Amino acid sequence: MKFPIFSELISTSRYLVAFVSLVVTALYLLSLSERVRAFIYKQSYTKKEKAGLILFFGVLGILASEFGLKLFGIIFNFRDCIAIFAGILGGPVVGIGAGLISGLYRMTGVIWTGFTGTIGFWSAIGCGVATVGAGFVGAWLSKYRKINIKTITNKEVLLVVLITAFWEVIHLEVIVPLISPLYTTKTISEIAILFAQQLLIPMVIANALGILLFLLIAKDIALKREAELALKELRKAEEEIKEIEEKK
Repeated sequence: MKFPIFSELISTSRYLVAFVSLVVTALYLLSLSERVRAFIYKQSYTKKEKAGLILFFGVLGILASEFGLKLFGIIFNFRDCIAIFAGILGGPVVGIGAGLISGLYRMTGVIWTGFTGTIGFWSAIGCGVATVGAGFVGAWLSKYRKINIKTITNKEVLLVVLITAFWEVIHLEVIVPLISPLYTTKTISEIAILFAQQLLIPMVIANALGILLFLLIAKDIALKREAELALKELRKAEEEIKEIEEKK
């Protein structure tokens, strides 16, 4: 006897694991570059660099919309955690900017289905608003909770993961159900129940896992950079001592 639901769950889980593995591998490869490590570690960016980060994370959010994962015929993605991470890494302006780009793009789903046919759903406006909100969440974490990659602790990582998970609940059970009935025939309760039954858990897990991986890898990059700087200082001190001894 076959169970289509379990079959689709297994298929989607494999897709999710493959996607996460791809992201982790890509970030790890990037971390091998000393220039990338130095850029992430400095945490103080020029206007031009912030614009670049906004564009980078904004486009990444768009790609998350276009290449979401399908479960029970519904698309779920990692877009919100990208906007939150952008705010933590680049500061409030970067988080809000990235959230606006990816969120506004998601809203275009009311007029077309996107390049891959995955964004043309009745939830487009609500999901877009939620992504913009995620950018503000990242900005708040950076500005008021003082969370940054250099000094982030394991406790703060857990806090960000929990806040991200909570935001997904707000996204799916509050924002979309309140906004979508304004331009569709669906009711608030109908949407809330639909999401609770089919989409809430995968979206919460996906975004919580996504932000966790982003933070852990970024933290590892920061630690490696600190070790590099310490080693450079040590070598510099050794050279100075050697020069002094040679002059004697």
